[in-house]
Amino acid sequence: MKFTIERYILFCKDMQGVTAFYSDVLGLKPSIRTDTPASEWVELGTKAFRLALHKASNPGSKGSNRNKIVFRVDDVGAAREYLLDHGVRMGKHNHWAHADACDGKDPEGNVFQITGPKS
Repeated sequence: MKFTIERYILFCKDMQGVTAFYSDVLGLKPSIRTDTPASEWVELGTKAFRLALHKASNPGSKGSNRNKIVFRVDDVGAAREYLLDHGVRMGKHNHWAHADACDGKDPEGNVFQITGPKS
């Protein structure tokens, strides 16, 4: 099973301010997705690895951090089963309009996500 690091999702309240920080101050190039408003989702970085900013009214904080690393897989269902077989706590397999995804937790409870093509 191959897992490729694709992006890190950072949940934030002030999309405009956080986008400006990462693009203007740190120099990451933004690319706004056409299927999601920039007020809700912005990706910055390179094709190989992206920082994704995701609008949230109550961003993650100590003890309830929702920020997560995302791994690309060829088949979310098969990768989910593989991880379950290895004792990993996995959530629901989501089927979205643009992709499939599933969240899981590492041994210390840190959230990660696997994502892949729509099945």
